[in-house]
Amino acid sequence: MTEKGEQLTVQGEFISQGFLPESQISVNFIRHMDADNTVQLSIEPTSLFNFLMVFAIKGDVLCLVGKEQKSVLTINSQQHSLIAIPDGVTLKPVDPTVAYEIVYINISTFFLSRYLPSTHPAFKIVQGSPLNKPVLFCNRILHLSPEISVILNSIENSAHTGFCKRLFLESKVIELLALQLSQFEQAESDEPMNRLTKEDLDKMHEVKEILINNIDSQFSLRTLAHMVGTNEFNLKKNFKAAFGTTVYGYFNQYKMEQAKVMLLEGDSKISEVSSKIGYKHATHFTSAFKKYFGYLPTRIKMSLLIFDPEICLFFITA
Repeated sequence: MTEKGEQLTVQGEFISQGFLPESQISVNFIRHMDADNTVQLSIEPTSLFNFLMVFAIKGDVLCLVGKEQKSVLTINSQQHSLIAIPDGVTLKPVDPTVAYEIVYINISTFFLSRYLPSTHPAFKIVQGSPLNKPVLFCNRILHLSPEISVILNSIENSAHTGFCKRLFLESKVIELLALQLSQFEQAESDEPMNRLTKEDLDKMHEVKEILINNIDSQFSLRTLAHMVGTNEFNLKKNFKAAFGTTVYGYFNQYKMEQAKVMLLEGDSKISEVSSKIGYKHATHFTSAFKKYFGYLPTRIKMSLLIFDPEICLFFITA
């Protein structure tokens, strides 16, 4: 066990846990890098925990119930959901022979009720669910956005301890819940999407990897389509189905979120950040940053002169 409470098992799983009884939240990070072993996470409901946030960063996750371990739900790679677990659930990778990353957060009924009103459609779904099996609060695909990824990363790498850790984790879980509910509301108003074939989904994941690994580059849709063996029409349609936004919308969101992280680290100048994410002119980056976040990047740099990097956003967004 490390100083941060991280556990590295002989099978190669990486588990990081944080339990906050006052907030009624339990946060768990699972990484499995060993192709010869797997792990099953049996999660039983208690008087404390009745809901589960699951984020499949890498690899598909099965939700199993009962002694027969019947599969009732699947959360695919780069997707997430909130699940009611009245009778418990076991999380298991669909393919244990490949590396996978899973984040799951236990939430109490009391905690959820503080932020999800009984009149909200999502609340009605989970409250009206059968008592003998877990239920997704949204039957539509919810996508792991760059914003969600940044929050998960900040939780895992936070150095806070004691009371500050409790406040920090609670605030981040509330952010995640807000983003989940926002996607839920958007999904409710969107037209249903056709489910992608595995081949098409793999191509869209390849496009995403090309974008995030070349953050300082510019790609045309035609170029991206040819790089993964498809055409522009299918690229636009299938990328939206896979990630809930357009190719350029996703790329811009990823770049802006990474720019914010770089600025909060405090080591890079605005001109350097601008160049790292592909802008030739810092003024263009500044305009794009303000359009996305609602404030100038200089506000972050000024705040860093006064506040701790992890808390200055409470002030710059006020």
